[in-house]
Amino acid sequence: MVISMKIEIKNDKVIVYLYNKLVDISNHDGLNNRIKDLFVKIMKRYNLDFFGYNKVNVYHNKNYGIILEIEKIYNSESRYNIIDLKVIVYKDIPMYLEFDNLYSDNIISEIIVDDGKYYLEINNSIDVNKYIEYGKVKYLPNLKKLKKVIKWNWLIKIYNV
Repeated sequence: MVISMKIEIKNDKVIVYLYNKLVDISNHDGLNNRIKDLFVKIMKRYNLDFFGYNKVNVYHNKNYGIILEIEKIYNSESRYNIIDLKVIVYKDIPMYLEFDNLYSDNIISEIIVDDGKYYLEINNSIDVNKYIEYGKVKYLPNLKKLKKVIKWNWLIKIYNV
């Protein structure tokens, strides 16, 4: 089982990418415990303050894992260190790998081209481990609607330029 985690800290949000295909979001207690454990690890490692009220959007994709968007709504005025979470779970969200450059290789996949970027949908036929270091994971809230979409079947290879 491959588990990897990447964290991005942007202004008022913390985004946690948890690549683990075996994440079970139907077990609410298990998901809550996993989120609590992640909060503790992130707070210790990055010296972040999550005390107070936080909104957590959980984006799930069975072929990738989960992405957590954590947004602090307000600080705790209590003398106790309390973390209050509003957790919203979005199931089966389409996720894509975004690339700047593509070249041919021995893997056939459907490529979406938009605004000079290339998108590869994360699905059963894609080995995410092969491509994750060359691209960025995009999911619906931060992926604009792909309007002018050209779909090609390509043999692809990504070069880190």
